[in-house]
Amino acid sequence: MKVSMILLISLISGLKIQTAEAGKVVVKPGSDLNAVINDSKGGDTIIINPGTYPHFILSGKKCTEKKPLIIRAFIPETVVISGSTVSNGCALEIISCSYVVIEGLTFTNAMWGVYVKNSDHIILRKNEVYNTGQEGIHIGRSSKFVDVSGNRIHNTGKYNPKWAEGIYVGSGSYSGSNFPDNCEYIWIEGNHIYETGKAEGINIKGESFHVTVINNKIHDIHPGTSEQYNQAGITVEGAANSIENNYRLSEKRDVWIVNNTIRNVSKGYSDWNNGIMFFGTGVYILNNTVDNCSNKGIFGSNWKNIGLENYVYGNKISSCGTIMDLHPELKIFKSDPGKSPHTPQKWYR
Repeated sequence: MKVSMILLISLISGLKIQTAEAGKVVVKPGSDLNAVINDSKGGDTIIINPGTYPHFILSGKKCTEKKPLIIRAFIPETVVISGSTVSNGCALEIISCSYVVIEGLTFTNAMWGVYVKNSDHIILRKNEVYNTGQEGIHIGRSSKFVDVSGNRIHNTGKYNPKWAEGIYVGSGSYSGSNFPDNCEYIWIEGNHIYETGKAEGINIKGESFHVTVINNKIHDIHPGTSEQYNQAGITVEGAANSIENNYRLSEKRDVWIVNNTIRNVSKGYSDWNNGIMFFGTGVYILNNTVDNCSNKGIFGSNWKNIGLENYVYGNKISSCGTIMDLHPELKIFKSDPGKSPHTPQKWYR
């Protein structure tokens, strides 16, 4: 008991120690967190004591399911990872990594809160992201198997409000990256998202496949500007880039939008204050609650429609300008297709 109390007091007081259990490192404010993380290896758990730390980059950490890299707060909501300005950089950038968990941290004061690039088997869990220049969490550069669960994301877009999505999957423009940015097997669950500048709460781009957006709470979204067509609380984009490049045009994007609550989409640009918007790429809109959107509760657009099957079923829509507007040329079934075949990753619980 005495030894346990000494260890606990050491952790709380912020001492940097190597615990008796191999692979666990506890760090304190003032430590070079970037150096500690880059010295880490698969199987390590980095526990960060309360305090504010500078932004860091996690690059080339190719860990495994049996030996993942876990980075978490000793006490949730007490560790702040801060960039230097909302006009540049990331609070956390994850590049070419595998089997990494980020849990219980706060990311702020950077252009992007968290940016995942060309990585796989990443879990972002129970973090907070706020006061960013653009997006809160961006998953891109053909990342695969990324779970974003239980995070709070808010007050984004302090520098570029038109690109301020809470969670953004894929790429809209390919001027800065090679086509295609085919992010796949993305699981977005139980996040609380609000005040995302002039952008969507969640935006899924047209080259993204096998994406599940489930049980998220999204509210107070103000989408769209005169030069940027953000149009809903949740948007599943059309396949404009796929059409231009003849890319997987017969393959359903397999995006599931299920059991989300979307409220108060208003004060955005023109008639773009919609709850959920999709474009006919193989999307399942099921059992969502949509309330108080100035324009359309659910909007199925024919823009860049590639003629794939979509399902719209069991949604509850109230107090919207138009309850539902589904273009007649979209292939839509209003029956229950069953549950998503996808599940969150199970190697970390």
